[in-house]
Amino acid sequence: MTEANPPREPQASSAGQAGRKSEPVERAKNGSMVQDMQDLKRLGHDMKQMKTNRQLQEQGLVPDPMQE
Repeated sequence: MTEANPPREPQASSAGQAGRKSEPVERAKNGSMVQDMQDLKRLGHDMKQMKTNRQLQEQGLVPDPMQE
């Protein structure tokens, strides 16, 4: 009989964004997409990989709806 959920490799116990330790709630900049320049660079890189709505539609996919 095989396991339904095989064991995973151990992960860092407190890995935050970009592999760093997460900030305590008291010091985190809530409501901000990034906490510092390292996060900003990572977000910029991630956004370059995102497809536009037009590109998604050309592939026959439905883009996310606009939020109000």
